[in-house]
Amino acid sequence: MSRLTVGDLIAMDQIGCAAVAGRGGLDRRIVWAHTSELDPWNWLGADELLMTAGLCVPTDERAQCTFVERLHEKGLAGVIIGDDATAPPLTTVMLATADRLKFPILRCSHTTPFAAIGRTVALASQSVQVSRIARLTRLYERARFTSPVEATLLARLARELRYSLHVVDVEYGTEVLPTGTALADTTIRTLASRVSETLDRLPAHLTVAEGADYVMTAHALPTHRRCMLVMEGNPATDVDAFALLHVRSLTGVEVERVTREREHVDRAGEDLLQRILAGSVTTESVTPLLEEFDLNVPEWTVLSFDPVFLSAARTIAGDRRVPNMTAVLGEHAYMLLPTGRSPEAIDLLSGRTRAMGASPPANTIGQISDSARQASWALDAARSTGVPVARYSTDAPLFVPRTVTDARLATDAILGDLLRYDEGHESNLVETLETFLAHNRSWTETADRLGIHRQSLAFRLRKIESETGRNLKATSDIAILWLALRARARAGDPAD
Repeated sequence: MSRLTVGDLIAMDQIGCAAVAGRGGLDRRIVWAHTSELDPWNWLGADELLMTAGLCVPTDERAQCTFVERLHEKGLAGVIIGDDATAPPLTTVMLATADRLKFPILRCSHTTPFAAIGRTVALASQSVQVSRIARLTRLYERARFTSPVEATLLARLARELRYSLHVVDVEYGTEVLPTGTALADTTIRTLASRVSETLDRLPAHLTVAEGADYVMTAHALPTHRRCMLVMEGNPATDVDAFALLHVRSLTGVEVERVTREREHVDRAGEDLLQRILAGSVTTESVTPLLEEFDLNVPEWTVLSFDPVFLSAARTIAGDRRVPNMTAVLGEHAYMLLPTGRSPEAIDLLSGRTRAMGASPPANTIGQISDSARQASWALDAARSTGVPVARYSTDAPLFVPRTVTDARLATDAILGDLLRYDEGHESNLVETLETFLAHNRSWTETADRLGIHRQSLAFRLRKIESETGRNLKATSDIAILWLALRARARAGDPAD
């Protein structure tokens, strides 16, 4: 049985046909094409395409409407009217009637013989391969003329296949390309769980759910990201393996394009955020730049996490369309985002990184740098307590100073004598203390890291106790010294 449709015929550039009305019926199937110039409804039947030079087309407006209505009632696939002087002008009312009935009216170049169209239709009726080529032509035409304003590529391909299409990143559990209706989170989690053990080699085909009149399947995509094309619809809708192969290729190319564009935006955002945190931009100069990232908002929140998580954070936030800018400074990664989207972002990211810190809202550009410090202090609190997320406003004050000024005061009060001793004697007692505590008070590891003998380390530790008045065997003194060292680091810029 022929799979050729009116839309397939139009997609064949060599045929030279174009729809002038009834575009809603381009999916009508064509089983035969026939020429007639006299009462065509008497000679043609259902799913047949009328080809006419125009002699059978009435000139009267009302008669033209009746002409279209009778062809539609007979079940014809459509009509091709030769583009020459033989045919009368097609009235606006006639074209409107065809649009209402979704009955395709095509015009054909006079350079294309009707015999060529008839042979194409006849061959398609006998050859599955011709039908496949016709369908592929339509698929690639859909991709070629995709406009972000009109519709996404995925939406166009979905209309062509008569299936709902989604692209799921099964590694991060997100939808990569926008669609009119998102997949349910439970469905995404189910799919991701089923392939979690085979991420390096995703199954080519997987049935996610099925019923008498419903099926959902997933197909691996040829992309750098671990993505699968999810199709849901009626199992009776025909999509052969040949067409699916090309749909996967087209979708894979689109995923790669979107990914590259996001990476470019992320790099630009990183440069801008670094300048904001360094205080090298003015409010007037940065405001229009924030608009480009959808970040021209009344309030911002800064999240801080381990830099190894940065790529995943960018991917997840990008897939969920959360406006953001990210950057790595020193030992911390930062994400700037609208405060209104911060609960969503925290929920998305917190389950994937061991610890994360969140700042209070900032409502001026100048406060963003302070927010980054606060987020990093909150991150330290999260790491210390083992909680996945620490918010500076509620968690961090229990463990670190609230402001840079407080941090500097704490540093001077606890480490001031030690810092002044180092300065006056060109010694490294503060470095020794930090190394000793960072390595869990291991004498061997500390001595190796500093490149000194254990006896020299013993002398330094006694001197540290003397200058600070703290006992390096007492838990309370160790905690105070460690927090003082962290406060000293936070008293500088966010990179410290």
